[in-house]
Amino acid sequence: MAPFVTQMNDCEHTMNTTYNEMEFRLLKLATRKLLDSFGSLKTAASMCRVKPTNLSQYQSFEHSAFMPVDVLLELERAANTSILSEEMARIAGTAPAPESDRGVRDEALDVPVAVGELLAFVCEATAAGSAGGQTLSENEKRRYFELRNQVEAELRELDAAVEQKGSLVRIRRI
Repeated sequence: MAPFVTQMNDCEHTMNTTYNEMEFRLLKLATRKLLDSFGSLKTAASMCRVKPTNLSQYQSFEHSAFMPVDVLLELERAANTSILSEEMARIAGTAPAPESDRGVRDEALDVPVAVGELLAFVCEATAAGSAGGQTLSENEKRRYFELRNQVEAELRELDAAVEQKGSLVRIRRI
């Protein structure tokens, strides 16, 4: 995938920062989920050292800024979740494989459901009669990446089930 280059605005240092576009969007979405758990940016800001306007920029696709690690720790503790830290671990490839009691077949059956939801969304969002036509709006792009992330999560769960429970191939008895 081609790198995603963002140009920082005048309030930030003028320099280019290279991100993988998918990673950039996934981190922004995870940041938004963390901040949404507080109900308002004002409430979230009361739990840390930054202002609501800064928090807004950390979740915005229009800004290249990300949340400082001390703010991240304070907010995840206050929300009793580690959603952004877990997303960073997944992106870095250091997230532990999830434990699951579900078998390979159960996990495999979840994949086409997630893919179907993604395909249905893409068909609806790019239909000739849709508001934006074949061009996705920013909200539609966000929804696309949320659904795509769900497909990826289902595939990771299937991989974990295969690792824990065995192969997808059934042994034929003669």
